[in-house]
Amino acid sequence: MFRRILIPTDFSTAAEWVFDDAVRIAGKSDAELIILHVRMTWASHPGELRFPADPSLYEYAEQDELERLRKRVRSANASITTRLIVRQGPDAGIEICKTAAEEGVDLIVIATHARHHVAHLFVGSTTNAVLRDPSAPVLAIRYGIRKRADMKRIIVPVHLEQKSHAALELAAKIASELHLVTVCDDDNRERADELLRRLAADVPHATTHILKGSDAQKEIVRYATKSDADAIFLNADLDPSEGKLDVIRHAPVPVMVVPATTR
Repeated sequence: MFRRILIPTDFSTAAEWVFDDAVRIAGKSDAELIILHVRMTWASHPGELRFPADPSLYEYAEQDELERLRKRVRSANASITTRLIVRQGPDAGIEICKTAAEEGVDLIVIATHARHHVAHLFVGSTTNAVLRDPSAPVLAIRYGIRKRADMKRIIVPVHLEQKSHAALELAAKIASELHLVTVCDDDNRERADELLRRLAADVPHATTHILKGSDAQKEIVRYATKSDADAIFLNADLDPSEGKLDVIRHAPVPVMVVPATTR
């Protein structure tokens, strides 16, 4: 499925915690694992590091961390190729997106944080920037959720007015059990049923589910918990809605955000 996987890291606990997920996916896909570290600078002075130090100290620390991560990779799968890329800039999200596009990556694996686990790299505007217009699918994994061995049972929420079905197309290639889910009221139930049946017709392992509720995001998260899903796949938007971000923040499973066109 994937040939080149990008995992940004600030070497924090949360970033290391999702590192194992990236290794697992790389091992199954025989993919190269690209580890990206962004040296943060000030927005007002882009050439000035937020934590001034001799460049040799940065290089020593980065290589030391890289070697430690490589040992973890070798212990899991010695055949995985790893590479470190170091960027510098005031906006980590921009650097992640630029690197993904330039390297032609197939997947970005990124950590998202519970409120009490905050690292400077993956908070607020950084996550939004990566999700806004990704050149590849983004797997966002919330720190602290239960680990999954694979992505076999996948939920794909379907909106009645959506145009892109990129999330469904990718999920259909990965899942052995795919749940197409729509949240709607009784007035739209017939439309929803027709749409889900049409989409499921091309996916032999898909089932359809219509949920009732006033808060679509809460219902999707609740369904993911109830069905013991392995992942939720969402379509990317140029401007992610607050509802979509809420799913990423609160889902008990990893969330894959899939752009309409991957490069």
